[in-house]
Amino acid sequence: NGVQQRKDSWQDGMPGTNCPILPGTNFTYHFQVKDQIGSYYYFPSVGLQKASGAFGGLRINSRMYIPVPFDPPADDFTVLVGDWYTKSHK
Repeated sequence: NGVQQRKDSWQDGMPGTNCPILPGTNFTYHFQVKDQIGSYYYFPSVGLQKASGAFGGLRINSRMYIPVPFDPPADDFTVLVGDWYTKSHK
């Protein structure tokens, strides 16, 4: 969440902004970020998709020709913890 997109913010995933993904097909989301690097997460805006566990991590690495003032990490991994299956979650 919080990723600024270049040239394709119309494709933000809200109902009605994208064509539906038909059964048995795939959708690959290609987008450009606005000079951001780091770890982010994504989650749906629709309650049914939240209940079925549609969330995950998103890692944005620096481009090779944009220098950063620190060494690359020796190892990196994404940990997600979710409790959206709780009955009292609203």
